[in-house]
Amino acid sequence: MMTGATPIAAGPLIHVHRRCGATIEVVDGWELAVRYPTEPGVGENAIVDMSHQSVHEVSGASTGEVLQSLCGVDVPIRSVHTAEQRQVYRPTDTRGLIFGDVTLPGAIDVTGGWSSVALFGPDARTVLNKISGLDLRDETLPPSHCCQGPVFGVNTLFGRLEDQYQLHACPDVLEFLWEVILDAGAEFNLKPAGLN
Repeated sequence: MMTGATPIAAGPLIHVHRRCGATIEVVDGWELAVRYPTEPGVGENAIVDMSHQSVHEVSGASTGEVLQSLCGVDVPIRSVHTAEQRQVYRPTDTRGLIFGDVTLPGAIDVTGGWSSVALFGPDARTVLNKISGLDLRDETLPPSHCCQGPVFGVNTLFGRLEDQYQLHACPDVLEFLWEVILDAGAEFNLKPAGLN
């Protein structure tokens, strides 16, 4: 990971991070919030901007084979496979999304169409339950699974990992989504955190 280069990209929340006094660094060409003035402690509720991730899409009848060649295993529908600093989502039989660096024949770079945040902490699901009608219980969305639905009217792709929820949406609505999540999490002391 290269730091200190001239920025060539910035996520939709960079002005929010600056306004809140976050330390901004250039990493791999992206301006990123790496640290907030008051970072949440270990085990506390935190929200992190992950909009710097590259995103690639695979679609069509061969989606399963392409994802299997990338992951080494079949990625079941509505599942998330995590390996090598990337998450492979399989929302439908004929669609796969890869968040994180990848070189994959047949994958289309759709980075400009997605922005992401990650929600950590013991109250993450409770916060999301306040703003979404999706059933996020363990029985319906266990770790390593994904689903799609609205958050205050924003079409959102949810991914549940072992230690976090990831929410992916269009960049033009990410600031709204960020603010809605922070408002819902205020009673749980939810705070923004940098990538470090």
